[in-house]
Amino acid sequence: MMITIRLYTLLALVITLNLSLHIQAIEQAKKFDTKLFTDICSSKPKLNSSRDHQALQWLLQKVGKRSIQSRISHQHKAACWILHDDGKKISVGKAFAQRYALAVLYYATQGEEYWKEDTNWMSSKSECQWYGVECNFLGTVISLDLGFNDLNGILPRELSFLPKLKDVDLHGNDLQGVIPPVILNAWRECKILRLHMNGFFGEIPTQIGVMTSLEELHLFGNYFGGTVPTELENLNKLKILDLYANALEGSVPSQIGNLKKLKELDVHDNFLDGKVPDEICDRNL
Repeated sequence: MMITIRLYTLLALVITLNLSLHIQAIEQAKKFDTKLFTDICSSKPKLNSSRDHQALQWLLQKVGKRSIQSRISHQHKAACWILHDDGKKISVGKAFAQRYALAVLYYATQGEEYWKEDTNWMSSKSECQWYGVECNFLGTVISLDLGFNDLNGILPRELSFLPKLKDVDLHGNDLQGVIPPVILNAWRECKILRLHMNGFFGEIPTQIGVMTSLEELHLFGNYFGGTVPTELENLNKLKILDLYANALEGSVPSQIGNLKKLKELDVHDNFLDGKVPDEICDRNL
């Protein structure tokens, strides 16, 4: 019975995600009359400056009208913060996008209520000074280290606005749901991805195969199901692949044996069957 409920829940999430992405794609191609949305944050003054209208246009196009208008959404809360309460008042651009993305993450994982450490988050200081955030000399976010920090919620798709991430560590939290494929599509420069010891479920997205800079992939201790994606064979820089303690089924793909730099592979405590392919055994990992 519990498996059936989980399957229905997963199906509903996938349908909702696909519909949301379709609507978002349509809205990105249109231009909004921002004058119709100046009171989008009901408890705040109406927006009137040119910066406000540019920011509002960007939010409506990139995030989607539905998400921005919904007063219970994390996207709406982050939008009202960056439009009204953020003392930095930056103009639309790369810095605006990454600052907004981090704000959505904060609200989506209940930062105010649960995080152990949130020094400088949601303050007027540069996001490069927020706890766990590292930037390069250009002020671009390149690392996110929030492991064991009691993040509780889902990974918002707005993390795709951080395409220069090299190292992402979100392990040991209470993150749930599916991993939005759009995030993996964006993180093509990421070298280390640590999402282990959380509550993620669903299949490992096939888009993992486009993260060709990955050297370490840690997904153990979640509830990932389905089969091990054969797209992993595209990760020719991968050195560590840790998938143990999930609910993976089927066999271990022989294509993993083609990963010449792979040093560590762990797939135990799953529901895998069959023998380990010779292509992998011959590697003496």
